[in-house]
Parts: sequence; structure tokens; C-alpha cells
Amino acid sequence: MHPSYFPVLLWSIVIFISFLGYGETLRRALRRPEFDDLGWGLTAAWGMAATLAIGGLLMVFKLAVAPILTAVVGLGAVMAIVHGMSRLLGGGFSFSTLRMPLSDVVLYFLAALAFASSIAWPHHIDPNDDLICYLMLPVKLLATGTLIEPFSFQRAGTFGGQSILQALVMIVGAERNGHVPDRGMAMLMIFGMLVHATRGLKGQYAVVRFLLLFAFWFVPVPRISTNGAMTGGAMLLGMLITLERAFAAKPRAWAAFVPAGLLLAGTCSIRPTFTAVAGFILAALALRDLWCGLRAKNNLPVIISPYLTTGLVALVVLIPFMLVLYASNGTPMVPPISGYVSKAYQTYAFNEPLKDWAGVLAFFTAPEALSMLALLAVAALLPAGKSTSPILWGMLLASAVILHRFSALAFLDLHRYLHPIFVPLGLWMLAALLKKSATENPADAGNEALRLPVAASAAALIVFMVVSSAQGGKELREQITGLPDQIKEVKPFFDPNLRKAYAQLQEQVPAGEKILTMVDASYWFDYRRNPMVSINAVGGSSPPPGIPFEQGPEALAAYLKGLGIRYVIAVDFNNAVLLYTRKLWNESTRPEWFYTQIWKPRFNDFMDNIDALAKRDGGLVATAGNARLIDLGE
Repeated sequence: MHPSYFPVLLWSIVIFISFLGYGETLRRALRRPEFDDLGWGLTAAWGMAATLAIGGLLMVFKLAVAPILTAVVGLGAVMAIVHGMSRLLGGGFSFSTLRMPLSDVVLYFLAALAFASSIAWPHHIDPNDDLICYLMLPVKLLATGTLIEPFSFQRAGTFGGQSILQALVMIVGAERNGHVPDRGMAMLMIFGMLVHATRGLKGQYAVVRFLLLFAFWFVPVPRISTNGAMTGGAMLLGMLITLERAFAAKPRAWAAFVPAGLLLAGTCSIRPTFTAVAGFILAALALRDLWCGLRAKNNLPVIISPYLTTGLVALVVLIPFMLVLYASNGTPMVPPISGYVSKAYQTYAFNEPLKDWAGVLAFFTAPEALSMLALLAVAALLPAGKSTSPILWGMLLASAVILHRFSALAFLDLHRYLHPIFVPLGLWMLAALLKKSATENPADAGNEALRLPVAASAAALIVFMVVSSAQGGKELREQITGLPDQIKEVKPFFDPNLRKAYAQLQEQVPAGEKILTMVDASYWFDYRRNPMVSINAVGGSSPPPGIPFEQGPEALAAYLKGLGIRYVIAVDFNNAVLLYTRKLWNESTRPEWFYTQIWKPRFNDFMDNIDALAKRDGGLVATAGNARLIDLGE
């Protein structure tokens, strides 16, 4: 076991407690009766969204550094303790509430086990994304207080919410703990919301409730990198539950929609796919209410004001993220505004879709897709409420856009964009169906004959578990028998010796001088000593006038020096891990058309020019490991 495991575990628990503190503080400040009993899962989701809002504001002023973020966590934890003590002393707590049946003991044990395992989750580290970009962003955030990466294509594609959450963990932890926000905190929040949604079920409903909550822990890791997944799903689910409560209140109040706006902003801050899903769902709900309201001749402002409030709060919270993204990549949001981002690099749609019907069919018959469809089919056939249908339509329309947008990627891999959306929402819809059935038919709770909603829910959950366990079992076997090939390949880059090699090169650059980096593990640099920017997808994002391609090494040197960059730390392009090796681009058999047509010529041209600059007199300053320091000259 790694020596930092227990400190990171304890610190991650403190972060989760701080989310509870911020969420409970917000709940008490609103003083809304519809939020009297949120449950710990939704309270934590509120707190995570509030923490992200604070983090975005801090980034604008370059204050999101380790000491200040530590204080943010500490303040939230103190508030949680104060609220807990006030409840205890005020008589709102009873030890009888801690009693639970054996089935719940099993479920909470699984939750604790999953949270503990997330601290050192060994799977899904992508050398092309994580080692070069995603794991560097939280490290750089803690050092510089903001996220300015003008050459980073991946940075341009996100507001940075996931990086803030990872940074909170990495105050104590390191890059190996990059999965904690997803596999630990977000999963725990979703579990808590499902627990709260299924309270009080008895008899046959309690059996299916156990099956539902047990099935949740069969959810496999729905991604190939540490970029956000279940965090977005957790806040999306929290937003829908909050809206449901706010809409059910009589009379409604605009303040009740503030938390939904916070959660919407938090959802959007993770990655664009969640922005699309949240937007389509809200649009579907708004159109439903508008249609029904106009037919009933209701007041139009009354119909649309909840959605306007939710959207306005989200926009206000996202403005700081947009300002930082504009400073980084010249755009407040990609798309629709490209900024420094190449429009060619935004083209992920398959340019001849009629030729890949087999790929489309393969996606819908993949185990991951079948497990998602099993959940949504029951919700579609047996809706729990009037909001189920518009939510489903919003999800499906957004999914169609996402699948088309990324259709040039391998179809069997596309489930990772939809899994963290469909699974939390699908399980929540089943929970609502069970609750509705039990409420309407309390006398059936102990009957042997299962009602249709109960039987359908149980069948869907069994299919979900059986299909999902195949993927989960594969990951478990890899963990027991040895790390998968990709992890074996990148394992050396978690070695601190590589950090020493990078430090040797960085120390030869005067402090304060700007450096361009193009290395295998960019999170090892000291971002306090030198202002540094890194390149991942070459040409994907670059400040005006843009990287000069096909113009030779001197044009590249002049361009970089015009941006104040004199030094480059780059790997040996014949001895890199994956992304920066010529072998990848010249021998790759990947089917995505844009890799060979758009990425390959730009990567090869840039690498050739860097090699030529290293061969100039005085160009190559030093080498260490598989990296080299290059001086572009005055």
C-alpha cells in the first residue's frame, strides 16, 4: 500500500464533510420548507456545486492556490460540525436513527468499501490525456491559482470544474488520486440520493430497493481517463431532484431555484457533454410546461420564471469560469466560439456516416448500452410522474447529438459519454416508480404477487447487474492478476525519478522565464518557479496568429519568442510514451479519419521543427531522462 493512502483517505473524507457543511449552510440560508429534508446525498451535491462556484471565482483572481483551497475545505468542515452540533443539542437527532436493518448495513459497507478503493483506483489512465494534460491541470491550479493553458486543446474543452475537485484532493494527494472525485465522492452522493428517494419502502418494495442500491455498486468505470464522469452525473441528478422539489412547492418562490442553478453550473463546469444533456432536459421540461400552461391560459411569466431563474443563476456562476477560459484560450465557451481552438480539431463527426451502420448497431448491442437501455426501458414504459417523459426525451435528444458529435470515434467506446448520465438518472427513475407504486398501493407491500412496476424494476436491475458485472469482473481480474497493458506501459511515469529528470532541466532555466513543455508527464514540473504552458494536441489550440505549419523551424522559433517563450522542454520524439512519438503517427491503425488527415501532419511538422531547433548551435542545452532543454535564442 502506498504510504500516502491513509492521509489521502482521511483528507477526502474531510472534503466530503465540507460539502455537507456548504450544502447545509445554503439550505438553512434559503429557509424553504420544501428543502427541510434533503438527505445527505443531495446536501453534499449542493455543497459540491457551491464549492465549485467558489473555486471558479478564486480562479479569476489567481487565488485558487493550495493554502486558500485548504481554507475553503476547512471552513466547510467547520460549518458541518457546527450544524451537526446544533442539531444534536437542539433535539433534532436521535440515536434511534442510526439503527438500520442488516440489508442497509450491507449497502453502507459497500459504499464505504467503494469510497476507500477510489483513493488508489488503478484503472483507466490515458497517456495521451492524463499524463500530459488532465493530471497536470490540478497541479498547476494549486501552484498558480488559475488555469491558463493557451496551447491545450483539452483545457479549451472544459470550464475546469473537474480540475478544481481533483485539486482539492491533491492538496494532500498526488496524481495517482485523480479518480477520487468520480469513483469516491460522486458515487457516494448518487448513492445517498438513491437511499433518500427509496426511504420507507417495505415488503416486496424493500426487496427491490435493496436490489436497486446493490446494483448501483456494479456500475463500471465509464471512461478511459480521469476527466469528469460521475461528478457530472451526480450534479445533474441533484439538479433534477432539486427542481422537482421546487416545482412541487406551493406557493413557488424564485429563491427555491437558486440551488438548481448552482447545480446546473456545476454540471456544465465538468465537460460539454453534461452541458448538452442538462440543456436539452431543461428545454424539454420548459416546453412541456409552456404547452400545458398556454392550454390552461396560465400567466406566461409564472411558467417561465423558474427556468429563467435557474439559467440566470447558472450563468452568473459560470461567468468566472468563462473569464478564465477566455484568458486561457480566447473563448468563453467552445463551441460556439472557437477562440484559439482550430475549427478543424473540433470536427469529430464521421464524415461518411452511411458507411458505418455496422458500428452503430454494434454500439446498441454492446453490454454497456444494453445495461443502460434496461433501466430506461422501464422508465419509458412505466413513467413515475409527468416529468419522466420530458426528461427522457431530453436525454435521448442530447445523446443523439453526442453520438453524432463523436461518431468518428470507435462506436464501442462511446458508451462512456452516456453511462454517467443514463445510469444515475435511470436508477432514480426506478426509485421514483417504486415509491409511487408503494404509496398508491400500500396494502400490496406484503403480498406475494408482485405488481407490474415492481416486477419490471426488479427485472431491469437484474439485467443491469448481470451485464455490468461482466465489465466490473474484467476490471477486478485485471487488478488481481496484474495491471492491464496500458497501465504497465505508463507505470514508469508515476516514478518520482522522472520528476528529478524534469527538475534538472528546469533548474537550468532562469527563474521567471517562460517555458513551453512537450513531455510525457507534465504534472512533475514546478509551476511556481517558471510560467509554463504545455502542448497536447499540436495545433488544436494556439494563440494568434497560430502555430506556423509547413514554414520551417525559424518561423516556429519566431512565433514562440513573440509570445515570450525562449525555452522548450521536449521529449525525444523517437523515445516517448505515446502521443509525442513518431511511431504513433506514422504507424497508427486507428480508424478515426481526423487523426491521419488533421492531426498527423501537424504533429510531424511540429516535431521535425523542434528537432531542427535543437540541432542549431547553442540550441540543445541539456538532456535528462528522455527529455531535453532547448534554447530558441534571444
